[in-house]
Amino acid sequence: MCTVTYFPLKDKIVLTSNRDEKPNRSAQEINQEKGVFYPKDAAKNGTWFAVSESGNAIILLNGAFENHQREAEYRKSRGLIVLDLITKENIFNALQFIDLQNIEPFTLVIFQENQLAEFRWEGAEKHFKILDNNRSYIWSSATLYDESAREKRKQIFKEFLKNETISEETIWDFHHQKTNDLENGITIKRQNTIQTISTTQLVIANEMTLKHYDRFKEYSTPEKIPVK
Repeated sequence: MCTVTYFPLKDKIVLTSNRDEKPNRSAQEINQEKGVFYPKDAAKNGTWFAVSESGNAIILLNGAFENHQREAEYRKSRGLIVLDLITKENIFNALQFIDLQNIEPFTLVIFQENQLAEFRWEGAEKHFKILDNNRSYIWSSATLYDESAREKRKQIFKEFLKNETISEETIWDFHHQKTNDLENGITIKRQNTIQTISTTQLVIANEMTLKHYDRFKEYSTPEKIPVK
């Protein structure tokens, strides 16, 4: 839920997310429930990456614009909010009316009916905007990466965009790249146990496929399933 990229390739859309969390929040497989596909959070039963059979997708990042002071308790997990929204026929409309009081700040990357949007809840106000779906983007969690780190990661992303050939495979490799910067690289392993624990990727073409790789699985083959 902490590093997300969007790529509009020639014949497909690719959305990919690295989850930077404590290892005990590991999700080892993709769940399928009532036409929704998602890796389930082991601690709170929500998710950071949900896809519907209708072709909608929501990806969660912690925090909105900057790191925030956490409250002792919140009304509902952000991961459960994702599962609530992905079942809606029109996610954009649902966001206008959803009650987010006493919900911890978060960011959503939303793909619906070939439209890309960004939604941020900073604890008091909603911020929604439609993005250019012909451009590539990277998002980094505001709770884990300060402005300087987010800018550094954007520069790494811009360097990657210079590659002559970008595919779902090279994007997957980008999200798994090794780095000497274990604090703020594209993959991390911080001393406080926060680390990159999984990668999830949605490919939208003639068919939709969802791929999930948990770094704490006993075997290393990513799980890949058709959505529709």
